[in-house]
Amino acid sequence: MDVEPWAISFRFLRDTTNDFSEERVIGQGGYGIVYKGVDRDGPVIAVRKLYPIREIDDEQLQKEFTGLKMLNHPNIVRLLGYCYEQEQFLIPYKEKKIFAPRKIRLLCFEYMKNGSLDQYIKDASSGLSWHGRYQIIKGISEGLRYLHEGSKTPIIHMNLKPSNILLDHNMTPKIADFGLRRLVGEGNARCIGTIGYMSPEFIERQVISHKCDIYSLGVIIIKLITGERLYSGHFDMSSDRFIELAHEEWRERLQKTLNGMSVEGYSQQIKKCLEIALKCVELDRHERPSIGDIIDRLNETETLIPEEVRAVHNRIDSTHSELLEVHPQELYFPFMLKGRYEAMSSCSLQLKNRGDNRVAFMLVASNPDRYLTKIPLCGIVPPRCVYTLSLTMLQQTASTSSSDSSDFFTLYTTAVGQHDLLDVPKDVVSVEYDYFFKKAQKMPGARDKVQVATLKVICDRPATKSAGRSPSPEVIIRSDAQQVSSIDVHPTEPC
Repeated sequence: MDVEPWAISFRFLRDTTNDFSEERVIGQGGYGIVYKGVDRDGPVIAVRKLYPIREIDDEQLQKEFTGLKMLNHPNIVRLLGYCYEQEQFLIPYKEKKIFAPRKIRLLCFEYMKNGSLDQYIKDASSGLSWHGRYQIIKGISEGLRYLHEGSKTPIIHMNLKPSNILLDHNMTPKIADFGLRRLVGEGNARCIGTIGYMSPEFIERQVISHKCDIYSLGVIIIKLITGERLYSGHFDMSSDRFIELAHEEWRERLQKTLNGMSVEGYSQQIKKCLEIALKCVELDRHERPSIGDIIDRLNETETLIPEEVRAVHNRIDSTHSELLEVHPQELYFPFMLKGRYEAMSSCSLQLKNRGDNRVAFMLVASNPDRYLTKIPLCGIVPPRCVYTLSLTMLQQTASTSSSDSSDFFTLYTTAVGQHDLLDVPKDVVSVEYDYFFKKAQKMPGARDKVQVATLKVICDRPATKSAGRSPSPEVIIRSDAQQVSSIDVHPTEPC
């Protein structure tokens, strides 16, 4: 028996969103503004207040509500309810004001605490481990199979992209934004899709099929594995060379993470996932695999990883999630070519605290003389905040290259109490933090409490000789701790 969507009163939604206040806005797109709805006695929800959409009449909208409500899968964002009401409001008319009816239409979805995938996809060395990335790839694929094959009426998404993949508190991916876009798109194909994720046959001939979603999935997988930097350059190299570069970068990272354990299984899994993704973006849609074929091949890769290795990586992921997300985990210093500072290069490092604890950090350079600061960088990242460091390299030499492994930063992090490391005088900050971390590492269970990460330094190419004089050795390290409520969002935003 079909289950009708849950009708929710406008008054209730107005109360849970604090009268749709700006402080509760967690997203905005082509269909409306999204608010965080907090009910004292119920779950947090995401409330999308729709703009007037002329292409969709009330009967269509009701039908779509019912269809979305019937979708039930762990990797699909659930529609919890809707609100459809009319109210009277005053409008000016011939030098006086009259009452006119206005329709109020809202959609209510489950709230996704960790926002959208586009926060994590820009760089392969962002805070997500390979295991976490693979689980996202698998989850998106499972959700897409449900849309294509598992629901009563097959659904072609036509706008699959990172901002339409939402992540819950466990980083489980859930596909969103496939209902209204499909309705608006009927008879108006121009409004469907996002450049960069649209299949060539749709761009050129407006051909719509399941293979359009497969193409988009391929782009997402490639970017999730390689990051934007390597992805943007893959058009200028062969597929084999592209896979080789991405595979080698991940192999080095896994070797550090697994502390000497065999990385061969994960290494082969990464290579297989890249091969799958490249098949998904074939220009000829008939050459692309079906979603069922993709999941079968993903399942095969899981047999490559020994159970004991997988258990270690699961434990590492669990521990990492309790403290800071580090972005990027490889510090990339491009060579600067302006004025007398042409021998200098800067890189930003972002420390993101999603938890409820204060987290202390200490960043130590292996070669401090190469940077404008020669002392460890220390601080506290408050709960649900981002701390940004700007690191400046003094000079790149002919011996400096992307393969130079002698230059790196070590990042120490640990959760601290509400009164630890408060009011530390500026002139002894590094001394106090160094003492604090050394003491913490000697305490029982220190291995689980103090996390240590190595951040490799990468330079794009050797520097040319500078005609200007060397910059003065002043410290230009910027550290901004700022509230980021947007971390705890949000229903997906259309393009």
